[in-house]
Amino acid sequence: MVIFDLDKLVEDTNLYEKMVELHVGQIVKGVVACNFKEFSFVKVANLSCILPLSEISFDTKQKCLKIGTEIEAVVIKMSEEHGIMLSIKRIKGDPWQTIEEDYKIGQRVNVKVKNIASYGVFVEFGAGLSGLVHRNDLTIQKHVEPKDIVSVGQMIEVQILSIDKERQRIALSLKDCMEDPWEHVEERYHIGQKLSRKIINLLGYGAFFELEPGVEALLHRSELGLTKADKLKKYLSVGDVLEVEIATLDVENRKISLKGNLPTKSDDNTIESDE
Repeated sequence: MVIFDLDKLVEDTNLYEKMVELHVGQIVKGVVACNFKEFSFVKVANLSCILPLSEISFDTKQKCLKIGTEIEAVVIKMSEEHGIMLSIKRIKGDPWQTIEEDYKIGQRVNVKVKNIASYGVFVEFGAGLSGLVHRNDLTIQKHVEPKDIVSVGQMIEVQILSIDKERQRIALSLKDCMEDPWEHVEERYHIGQKLSRKIINLLGYGAFFELEPGVEALLHRSELGLTKADKLKKYLSVGDVLEVEIATLDVENRKISLKGNLPTKSDDNTIESDE
């Protein structure tokens, strides 16, 4: 175990004028010697300098660097009272100041998933830059949770939708980088085609089936011979597999309607081959 003498480290910082010539704005190299809650001591030559946690990165959730990490930093303050203070993030400057020059609307970039929420996915571009992929821009599929699409730490390709420099927000889209399943959908499906598909959502007016990821179809309750008093959930459940027939196919408006019957007790709910 390596033990650091804090008094000796502080004493070193008060000797900087005698031991080496430094000035504010100078770039120096050093090694992280020890960490505390809000700052680290960094050895620069034979000096102990202070690196505040807030000066490591523009990322507000930045953690202390590992002891022994070699760094390059800039001197931002020098005083007998506080010693020599360093900053890593100020070497390159605030990335938000040049965000509109570095990134363009419509540009595709590779990013890392940082956090997943019910309303979307937060990703990071690198030091100090992050963006949000709203759940509506994750996938063309409906009724899918963000956590079922990506995972924390995963690298994904996204497209930039908007940049708000003043509020420091970037809106991104994952689905715009994916192949559109509705392209040439009429070549895979046709009116009168019979399919066995699973119910993925139930609403008062009908059941939604997934024909394939991103392509859904509606079986309206009127096709099942139910009255207004009949509750659809009494007869169907999410996960049920029914044999249905394509009744209409509207590619322009991305709508497919189905025909079908309520399952009987003899139905075994197995998926059959498409006709």
